[in-house]
Amino acid sequence: MKAWGALALLLSGEALASGHEVSLGATAVVLTNGGAYNITAPRLGLDARYTHAFDTWRLGGGVRWAPRGQGALPLELYAQALLSPARGVWRPAVGLELGVSGLPIVLPPTGGFPDDLPELQSAQLAPVYLAVQAQPLRFVHRAWSLSALEVQWGTPINAPGAALRVQFGLLHLGVEL
Repeated sequence: MKAWGALALLLSGEALASGHEVSLGATAVVLTNGGAYNITAPRLGLDARYTHAFDTWRLGGGVRWAPRGQGALPLELYAQALLSPARGVWRPAVGLELGVSGLPIVLPPTGGFPDDLPELQSAQLAPVYLAVQAQPLRFVHRAWSLSALEVQWGTPINAPGAALRVQFGLLHLGVEL
């Protein structure tokens, strides 16, 4: 009878509740510095992340890959600290993300601007950014998680407000290890 109880516990997902989660999802990133170099088209990409739950906090990080568009290295590496309730199926989260981005913000000028203007603007913007992230539609059932319509708003840390990054996490599917 103990074997049946252990099997039921394992199948219910309770035995898998280690707090370590990996997820994969689709994302859309919009980077802009306004003015003549305003970028309005989102860059679609993939997002792979790892998080570990500590009561109501989830700490982790990941990598984003947005291959379309300009830039030699279309990757972002990031770390997150998110506050999320520990009970229930609906588990929204909000927190901060610190990352390093290889996605370009400044594009070559068109229409009568000096040729060295992009280099001057790029020199003022570091690739390191800080962002506020919200995951309002995050659900967890047993060992599986599903998150949709995540939103993030951030800026380079060396020149806050000089550029804006808006990211939409379209859909993430995760599993608790």
